[in-house]
Amino acid sequence: MVLSFWQLMNGPEKKLKILSLQYHCYPDEVGGAWGLTHQVNKRLVARGQQVNLITCKPLESLPNDEEIDGISFHRISVRESKSFLSLWRAVRKIVKHILKSGEINLIHIHNPLVGFMAILQPQLWKVPKVCHFHSSWYDEEKINQIGTETLGIPWKLKIQLQLIRLMEWTGYAVSRTILFLSEYSKNRFLKYYPFNKAKLCVIPGGVDIEEFKPFDSREEIGSIRKKLKLKEEISLLLTVRRLEQRMGLENLIFAAGILCRRNPKLKFQIVIVGKGTLKDRLAQLILEQEVSQCVQLVGLVSRETLPLYFRCADLFVLPTIAIEGFGLVTAEALSSGIPVMGTPVGATEEILKQVDEKLLFHNTSPEALSQGLETYLKSPKVFYSMKSKCRELAIAQYSWETVVQRIEQEFIKLIA
Repeated sequence: MVLSFWQLMNGPEKKLKILSLQYHCYPDEVGGAWGLTHQVNKRLVARGQQVNLITCKPLESLPNDEEIDGISFHRISVRESKSFLSLWRAVRKIVKHILKSGEINLIHIHNPLVGFMAILQPQLWKVPKVCHFHSSWYDEEKINQIGTETLGIPWKLKIQLQLIRLMEWTGYAVSRTILFLSEYSKNRFLKYYPFNKAKLCVIPGGVDIEEFKPFDSREEIGSIRKKLKLKEEISLLLTVRRLEQRMGLENLIFAAGILCRRNPKLKFQIVIVGKGTLKDRLAQLILEQEVSQCVQLVGLVSRETLPLYFRCADLFVLPTIAIEGFGLVTAEALSSGIPVMGTPVGATEEILKQVDEKLLFHNTSPEALSQGLETYLKSPKVFYSMKSKCRELAIAQYSWETVVQRIEQEFIKLIA
């Protein structure tokens, strides 16, 4: 089959039936990879494709089958998702059900575990597969369990990690194309698994440039801050993260303490949006560092409210200490016209250097964070001048329309 220029640019004449595989997905759960999966699926549907999603329930009360934004959700129960054998059986049952309405043209693997269960199904062996590399499950699990330590890994965890790596590598081995969110992710991947580079494709994450856009005036910003119960007259430093160890939020709170002690005249508020396992630890640390007057945990906010936090912020802070494959929140901040100051971890460096190297902290330590934030607070006009460049970068490279069109083109090439 020879593809015309029109087909490559606008999609195939025949609707593709795509099987998308993810452990959790928005709106069931909130997180970068889960949100990206939903945005890609939703926009593929809008472009005329048919998407069936197999995912696991975070809550048993969710329905087994549901249509959201045109995507057919097929959910596996919490109980079934906790056992290897029962998960395999659940995936087999759903695959059989989906195949009753016609063959699957392409499998899009977002999660190695659910992907592995699908790979084991004989009916899917010949279906072309694309693996979307969000980050290494192996690396994330290791950091979540033992932090950044490399010595003294318990033997049970070693076995668990090797099983995870086996499932990851199986997914990579059977995929004809592997999509990466950044050059950093691709290069890190190649150190562990040197595939033929022709199979690898870098397509960044995206942002809805109409949903995340700047406010027109300072008066509008003041009005929204008042509505969100935020201080109106001082600098607002925002971060939106899952409250997990690798996100570096503990270091950010330590940095706030250093700033307050070193220069008590500096006025600022750090607002942390998100939920996660470190909630109680972070709340306690705020008290210990005596920074409750300038650091606020607001928890999880609705999708409708989230863009308002971005729009009324002066600076977005990304204090990640490990594994940043892309960072959708970075694109959302840039699209909102907000400069992002981040640690030189993962893809953050390659993104922020396109705006200005001043946006990079020297390293991930609390001291480096405090120095960078102090530089901003003393000279905000230097960073304010970057706002238009931030927005322009997001529109040019990270709009969902551009990103999903590129993904769809890779799908078309694969099945041609």
